[in-house]
Parts: sequence; C-alpha cells; structure tokens
Amino acid sequence: MLELMTGKKYNDVVTRATIPNAVMLYQKLSTLSIREMPKYNIKIHIHDEIKVEVPRPTHSSIRKLKSNPLSIEQLLTAARMPEIIRCIEGQTMIYTEYVTGVIKQLSSAVKNAGYTYALYTGSVRELNKFLNKKVQVLIASRPISVGVDRLQEVCNRLIINTLPWTNAQYQQLIGRLYRIGQAKDVDIYVIKASIGGYPYDELIKWKRIQFKRTLADCAVDGILPVRNLVTPRQAAAAAVEWLERLERGEISRVTRRDVDIELTPMEIERRIINYGDFSQQNQKINTELSETTHKRFQENPEAYFEYHRQLRIQRIPWSVDPLIEIIARLKTMSSKLRIGDFGCGLDAKLMDELGTDRVIGFDHVATSDSKVIAIDMKDVSQYVDNASLEVVVFCLSLMGKNWRAYIVEAKRCLCVRGSMLIAQTTRELENGQRLSGLREFINKQGFVIDLDETRGDFTFIEATKL
Repeated sequence: MLELMTGKKYNDVVTRATIPNAVMLYQKLSTLSIREMPKYNIKIHIHDEIKVEVPRPTHSSIRKLKSNPLSIEQLLTAARMPEIIRCIEGQTMIYTEYVTGVIKQLSSAVKNAGYTYALYTGSVRELNKFLNKKVQVLIASRPISVGVDRLQEVCNRLIINTLPWTNAQYQQLIGRLYRIGQAKDVDIYVIKASIGGYPYDELIKWKRIQFKRTLADCAVDGILPVRNLVTPRQAAAAAVEWLERLERGEISRVTRRDVDIELTPMEIERRIINYGDFSQQNQKINTELSETTHKRFQENPEAYFEYHRQLRIQRIPWSVDPLIEIIARLKTMSSKLRIGDFGCGLDAKLMDELGTDRVIGFDHVATSDSKVIAIDMKDVSQYVDNASLEVVVFCLSLMGKNWRAYIVEAKRCLCVRGSMLIAQTTRELENGQRLSGLREFINKQGFVIDLDETRGDFTFIEATKL
C-alpha cells in the first residue's frame, strides 16, 4: 500500500507479523495519510451483559470437541439461540463468524420462531431481499463486514452470535450500521457463552476486542498490543483443556481432604464480592507487608483458596506457563539437588513433579494433607539451615512490599554456586513498576545473572550465588 501511494520502494519495511514491524508501518503511514474517525449524531449502544451457560459436556462430547474445534462454536450457538431469538425486533441482522453447522442452526431457529430471513454468506448473497424489506432478518457472515452499504437505511439492530477475532473486523462489522445515513441509535447485542464454567467468549474474544491488541491496530492506530494473542485453534484447545480438567475435578474446586466443595456460580460470585477479582487480590498482596498477608490468610484461609482458584482460571489462556517452564528447566539439572520452592501455591506442583525428598515448599497456607510448610517466607530458618539448598525457586511469588526480604532469605539458604530461578510478569519488571529494581538488587546481594529472557508475557531470570 505504501508503494502504491508513493511510487517508491520501501525495502526497510518488513511484512513479517511482529510488533516492531507494525510500529514501523504506523510511522510510515502517519507521514503519508490521515486516519479518518468520523463522528455521528447518533449513539451506539452495546448490550454485552447477555450471558448463557452450556452445561458440563460428557466425556464423549469432550472427545468430539477435541477432534473438531469448530464443534465448540456449533455447541455454543445452540446455547445462544434462545437469547438471539429474544433480541430480534424490527429489521435485524444476525452475524456469525463461522458458517459450517452454524448458519443452518440460525436459519432453522429464526424460521421456527416465525420470522422471515435472507442469507449473506460466501456462497449466498440475498441482500436485496433484506434491503427491500421482503424479509425481517438477515443472517450474515464475514463478507457482510466489508464493502456493503445501505444496511444503515433499513436496520439499526445487530445481534452477534460468534464474535470476530480482531477489533478491526469488529469495527468493520458495526460500521455497516453505525455510519452516515443511519437515522436511529444503533443497538449491538453481544451474546456471550460459557462452556462448563469456562468464559469462552468473554475471556478469549471480547477482551481481545475491547483492548485492541492486534498488530493491525498497531499498524493503523499506533496502539501497541498488550500481549500475544491466541489463535482460534489455540482458543478451542484451551477450552477443551479446561473441560478435561473439569471432568477430572480440578476446576473451581477448593480441595482439602476434610472438605471438598464444588462451587456454584452463586458461591463464586459471593467470593469475588468478598475478596475481589484476581487483579484486586494481587494489588492487595503487593501493597502490604508479607507478615500482614500471612496473618490475613492464616485467619481466613478461604481468601487464600479463592486467590488460587482465580489464578487457575488466569493460567488457562497463557501461551507460556512459567511453572511448566521452570519444572522443565529443573529436570535438566542434577537429580541430587535440594530445592526450595518459595511460594509453591495450593497445588505444590513442583513438589509433585520432582518429589518431596528433593523439594521443600513454603507458602502462607497449607492444607491438612499436604507437605507444604505454612510460613512467612521472609524467614524459613527453622526449616532450612544456612547454605543447605542448591536451588531456590520464585515462580510468580515475589509479592508484597518487602519482596527484597525474600531474596535475602534465598541467599542465606543457598550454598555457594547455588542457583536462584525467578519467573515474573515482564510488565512488573519494566521501568517504574513494582519489581523494576529486581536485577540491581540481585547483583547487590552477591549473585551473578546467568540468564535473563522473555517468553510470552513472562521474564525468566537465573542467577548464581558467588
């Protein structure tokens, strides 16, 4: 496009899909063109509170979903259908990103509800029926979102069955109605479905659209992506993984040998009201001293269990799981090394993987059946002698105002030439952020940093005690 506009060669602009290349493209476009963002006298109303839940699938259903990711969208479409029909009023357009097995469901449901309809997909183009008001409903797929005009003259209501995958596609879609020539306010109905408790549309698609995180947005508007985005196939795989874990009883459960409670949606909502969502809980821990956190969790273990329940949900879409990375790294090291897992969590996975004879795990709360030691990790001297560990691990556990005390304690526990393995979000290590002084403090404590690299949204640091 740049070369067509200018008649010049742009050999320095690379089209490979990376953030630096998108930034460069934005810089070039900004010097040559103007981004038109029209303002209209009408309003756009986004109705995104409509949610439906698909019951927990059976074992055979999960196998089917795993073999055919598109079947997830077909299943969720069936769940959304009653809400879709309820939202039809006047001339209405229903959009679906996927066609196979979905258009047929939508057509049958609309017809059975007593509405007339036309299709606008890759193979069927019946737009004039809708424009001439011979039918009330237009069922459309991706071709409707580009190069189609006049919809705004007859329609101001859009129901979205399956959301687009990018903000750019979403903006193009609503731009069919929200444009010059529209005389009424525009109503957009987003029907968001969950499957077995997994917020598929909310977590995977809607947040992606809201935060404008695609490389296309970076190239056009200069908005940097805030994280690596999962592909549709990765999203489907994540949902299936959730369902498999749900079937094994690993999701949304607080597991103690004496109490095993499956949480209801109402109970989950109550916990979030009482303790906050994941970001609020994180902020609370990071703005108080570790002794305060330890006392709070000891007095109310449910707050600790709720934090880890939400952490499990947060992990699902991660392209890189730092705990898995650290376990893989430890497996390449000598099996004779004694390891301290500082902040091992509710599941103590590192201990499970490498054995309790090698790993000693610390955290604020221990279940009655686990071998985790409940302690404020700034001082574990009653359990670990000086220089008695070969490896110390901090996996997303450098939390609290006094996180430096954890590094000091790790130094005490480690032998000479012992290793400290750290994984934290890259954002926390950036200038001015909570852990921005981590590397400098590690060096001041007599460590040398051997590895410092980013994978996914996380930074991994390995340091040796001199």
